[in-house]
Amino acid sequence: MGSNTDGIANEVIVEDALRPNKWLERSLLLLALIGTVAVASLYSDLYQRFKEYNNPKSMVFGTWTEQGAAPFSTDAFTLSPLGVLVNSRIVATDFAWDGNELSYQQGGVEHRYQIINETKTEMRKVSPTYYSPLFVLSGKHKKNLR
Repeated sequence: MGSNTDGIANEVIVEDALRPNKWLERSLLLLALIGTVAVASLYSDLYQRFKEYNNPKSMVFGTWTEQGAAPFSTDAFTLSPLGVLVNSRIVATDFAWDGNELSYQQGGVEHRYQIINETKTEMRKVSPTYYSPLFVLSGKHKKNLR
């Protein structure tokens, strides 16, 4: 009988000795998780800055004019630091540009355009999908002969 109670007492002592280590392990695990989230957040911010540096919005500033439409129904819009202008009126104060796609909200409708050439002077309207015309950046699409 004496040896049986001694085994139970030894198990209780061993469990009590492990409890501070589990608290330490959980604390270190929580600290590692917080550190991972912080690093991921900083990396995301750095990646966004890198994208904006390689593809600045100023790359697409200018007047974009629809091609292949009748002169009386040609659509055009201007991108500037002020936002998106249609008929000299601001319709959106901001637009998203990722280097290949342009998008902005106008009257609750998202307008998206996809760049189709390497010089970033032509793009096709992707949405709304009822019509997908080609737009050309006026003035920048002409080749410099000098």
